[in-house]
Amino acid sequence: MDTRTSRIRRIANTAGLLAGGLLLAALTACGAGGSGSDDDAATTSATASPSASPTDATTEESPVTDSPSLPPLDETSKPVGDSQTTITGTIQAGVESGCLILEFEGTVYGVFGSFDSSVVYAGAQVTLHGVVDTGMMSTCQQGTPFVVSEAETAG
Repeated sequence: MDTRTSRIRRIANTAGLLAGGLLLAALTACGAGGSGSDDDAATTSATASPSASPTDATTEESPVTDSPSLPPLDETSKPVGDSQTTITGTIQAGVESGCLILEFEGTVYGVFGSFDSSVVYAGAQVTLHGVVDTGMMSTCQQGTPFVVSEAETAG
């Protein structure tokens, strides 16, 4: 192998090692939680190193604690209201495309849930049974979310 080829390979290997070192340094800085202390960096790089055993990382206490004020992860999509509510009125188109609203007793409700679109549509007089879900997120951005469990034509 000639000297020039050998030098190019050494430079390429050095560049690869340098890039890997920079990546490891960036990951270590992210894992340090931004405190920048030497102790945190040493702990993070020791647990991130390939020679550390999986049990080394799991024997440390977790800094994350359970918060009693937060709902369990599996309950975030459940309606907040426990009792069934019935509202009646004329369905209107919301300000966002595809969104429906209904005004009942001075409150505007965003209409969500599984319902028959031949019964619930803009302009229809309906009676809706369901629950209010004030924690629901939606792109409609209008009204108090009302999750329909049953819909019928108002008579």
